[in-house]
Amino acid sequence: MGKSGGIIAQGKVEVCRILAYRNFLFQFEITLAGSLLIAFLFYNSLWGMGYFPLLYFLSGRFLRQLRQKKELKQLNLEFKDYMYAVSGALAAGNSVERSFLIGLHNFGQLYGGESILAGRLCELESRLSLSEPLERILFDFAKGSGSEDIENFVEIFGYAKRGGGDFIHIINTSIGRICDKIEVTEEIHTVMAEKALEQKVMCVVPLGILLFFRMTSPEFIGKLYGNLFGICIMTAAVALYGISFYLGLKILEVEV
Repeated sequence: MGKSGGIIAQGKVEVCRILAYRNFLFQFEITLAGSLLIAFLFYNSLWGMGYFPLLYFLSGRFLRQLRQKKELKQLNLEFKDYMYAVSGALAAGNSVERSFLIGLHNFGQLYGGESILAGRLCELESRLSLSEPLERILFDFAKGSGSEDIENFVEIFGYAKRGGGDFIHIINTSIGRICDKIEVTEEIHTVMAEKALEQKVMCVVPLGILLFFRMTSPEFIGKLYGNLFGICIMTAAVALYGISFYLGLKILEVEV
């Protein structure tokens, strides 16, 4: 058992290393492409590659936030299905602790062991076997989840566990809240899809105009290259473009 557990743990570490390497490679490629684009369009010199460290930092932060949002969305979906499994086990007459174990087993069969929730609740059975309170286990899980819905559920569940309560009703209410939030979020994204496309187009247009002048009328824009005045103008343009890009992303962010 210990040997197989060690093999599984080693396999997960190896998967994490591969994912980290892929993320690094993807971030590096994006940063390199952005730096080359700035160097070619705004400075016509490899000195424009000096933006590489800044772009690498900003792209890493941006990609990390995207991954976190994607994981949070997936975690909420998995938690909803897990609560369905727990509710079914409770309705069958099992105790609360056993219902959470049965629910995790059924959930594992549905999603597999590589799901986000299964990975974060992998110690549920072992901690319960050591007579650790279920509320504490769920509290640790909620604290590291970053999900407001999960944190609210665990807090209500803790009060109900200590004072007695209708666990099936609490779980079903939590499921309904998560489903409503997911539905509203999807409706907002559908409505904002056109604006998101417009924002992407507006981000490309300035670069397209600059590229058009570089290709068709190089003498028209050539005076901005190779002199201090042009460098100052282009640096201001890069700064304004970056600020506009950031503000466009923030405007389209809608939290439910």
